[in-house]
Amino acid sequence: MGTINQYIIDGNLTKDPILSTLPSGMAKAFYVVAVDEVWYVDGVKRERTDYIPVTTFGRQAENDGKYLKRGAGVTAMGAIRSWHDPATGRHGFNFEADNVKYQAKPNPNRMPASVESAPPVDPWIADYDNAQSGPRG
Repeated sequence: MGTINQYIIDGNLTKDPILSTLPSGMAKAFYVVAVDEVWYVDGVKRERTDYIPVTTFGRQAENDGKYLKRGAGVTAMGAIRSWHDPATGRHGFNFEADNVKYQAKPNPNRMPASVESAPPVDPWIADYDNAQSGPRG
């Protein structure tokens, strides 16, 4: 039996994408998507937000860097990739999107609360970049 590593996430960017270039010359875009979940228990509304790190490569990354901004809605399809840095013992996961569909332009006056309260991602980016040695790096 084969295995499947294919996921879809739908949410809003917490910050503008960070565009960079790999040593091979390929474009790489990194951003975090806030995915809100709402459910009810005994008529009481419950909410939770997950912050999913997303990386795109090549033409998709170039377009993401050009067209996406903080608050933009996206539907991203791709695979989850794990990473590990043996030197520090740090590890985590990243969502590598092969296809990203852009939703309506963000309205800065109606930013989702999950975007406003997003945690900083700078240390995470550094850890991921230091440990990244996959086939695209």
